[in-house]
Amino acid sequence: MANGANRPTMNNKEVADLFRSIGQLLQILDESRFVVMAYQNAARTVDGLETDINEVAASGGLEDLPRIGKAIAEKIATLLETGSLPYYDELASQVPEGVVAMMQVPDVGPKTVRRLWKELDIASVAAMQTAAEQGRLRGLKGFGAKTEERILKGIKLLESRSDDRTPIGAALPAAQELAQTLRDQAGEVLERIEVAGSLRRWRETTGEIRLIGVSHAPQKALQQFMGLPQAAEVLERGERDARVLLSNGMQAALSLVEAGNWGAALCHATGNRKHLAALREQAQRAGLHLDENGLAPADRFDAVDDDGRGALASEEGFYELIGLQWITPELREGGEEIDAAQRRALPQLIEQGQISGEVHGHTTWSDGKASVAEMAEAARSKGYRYWAVTDHSIGLGVTGGVDGAALIAQRREIDAVNDRFAAAGVDFRLIQGTEVEVLGDGELGLPDDVLASLDVVVASIHIGLRQDRERITERCLKAVHNPHVDVIGHPTGRLLGRRAPSEIDIERVMLACAETGTALEINANPARLDLSAEQARQAVELGCRIVINTDAHSTGQLDLMLYGIHTARRAWLRHSDVLNTRPLDELLGLLKRNQSGRCTK
Repeated sequence: MANGANRPTMNNKEVADLFRSIGQLLQILDESRFVVMAYQNAARTVDGLETDINEVAASGGLEDLPRIGKAIAEKIATLLETGSLPYYDELASQVPEGVVAMMQVPDVGPKTVRRLWKELDIASVAAMQTAAEQGRLRGLKGFGAKTEERILKGIKLLESRSDDRTPIGAALPAAQELAQTLRDQAGEVLERIEVAGSLRRWRETTGEIRLIGVSHAPQKALQQFMGLPQAAEVLERGERDARVLLSNGMQAALSLVEAGNWGAALCHATGNRKHLAALREQAQRAGLHLDENGLAPADRFDAVDDDGRGALASEEGFYELIGLQWITPELREGGEEIDAAQRRALPQLIEQGQISGEVHGHTTWSDGKASVAEMAEAARSKGYRYWAVTDHSIGLGVTGGVDGAALIAQRREIDAVNDRFAAAGVDFRLIQGTEVEVLGDGELGLPDDVLASLDVVVASIHIGLRQDRERITERCLKAVHNPHVDVIGHPTGRLLGRRAPSEIDIERVMLACAETGTALEINANPARLDLSAEQARQAVELGCRIVINTDAHSTGQLDLMLYGIHTARRAWLRHSDVLNTRPLDELLGLLKRNQSGRCTK
């Protein structure tokens, strides 16, 4: 990881990532686990902050943050002030660069890296791959053929990621920040600016940030773009476009088009290749030509829309002009959307405002950062009618978890919050559940009698994700067939750009869920987006019910619902396909536990 030098500012994620890297380096260097934990805890604290770490530092509040002492607070202050941290540089200098790169391989942790480096003198990803292919790793105690297979799969995953593809959770906020900075700094010459490309389609990853705008002074607007504080280097410049390398390593491109051709140009900047090829065919039938500048000849069209603008000034007008129903950006993937648009048969997709509540979220009873009351108020302020407290069960070693006794105490706290809402005439209700861990043998982290006492149960797999296909599938199916499990959380266990999906046979799981009435989750956290859009569509086609949850561990993470909604839209889902669009009583009635005869063990 870069040490942050030459960055104009550092955000929470960048600071957290650096301190996480320090923890990894310390593990490689065999430092005390207490020291390692101090940096890991600091990373978690910064990552979960609701406010900008720079604002916290400016107010002198770093030492007031949980799990951050004076020494680490001083290091954070140094990092924010200078953009670099000598302590990190010192640690990194003790570990070969290739060894550090080995930590980027999914499922290869610092302890494994240290052993390979120290015991086999392996100091690069390439050397690790060669040793695994030759079967030399199994000579180490605790390593076997499955370890080698897992490492090779991790390397393959790493290689499959183009270096310039960035998960949407990092790319979209960066793109939105760029667009807003341009609005603020170039408003006098920039009439409009929008994020386009795969980010506008809400794809999981993107190769670059693509912006499109309208300007009456394109050269001045491009100069403003190239001079943005986020821009580290100008890569290309034309008459109406430019490309820059950002300080975060991504590339960003800005194209400027004529205002009267905005709709067609924005469409061209959004759809994927197959979608655009189909649109060009549609345009050609009308004797028109579609390219990055819009539709030509544009002067043929003098019709105006309801706002008095030219027919090509809006996407809706453009689609109508070439004989298609308007296609929402999420569907512009070159599949069946063109045929559906020709038949005026596109579905009415789910919208964020149709979500009535969530059934998977966390509080300080396990690893959440806000209390039951704080999470309830945050959910209510978003317009939700209900929210489920589903803290981790015991059985998950990496975090605190609730057992039966704790759940009884938690229920009293939930009831007290609900009583306060009722007394104030507030139409909002907390329900109680748990995210129960599916253990290595398929048993659950809590007994059935405890699960039966709850309003909702989400079952998830966090450990043993590298089990073989049959074993992890059977393990999940055992949870699906438990009569007290209502939802399977983040079913494949993937972390975008960090951890590959498990080998689970997701279609078998879907079929079992359809049979039993167990819902499957679209986890809206952009690090997960699990189920994926493709999987969610398949699940609904097989008869499964879907819930969309943020899996929030803080009040701010409730805002991540937008990522889940757009994943569902990419899956062609309607509000009727998603259980938590319904009122609470209706949702509870549709849960498996409340539908007799739906599940057989």
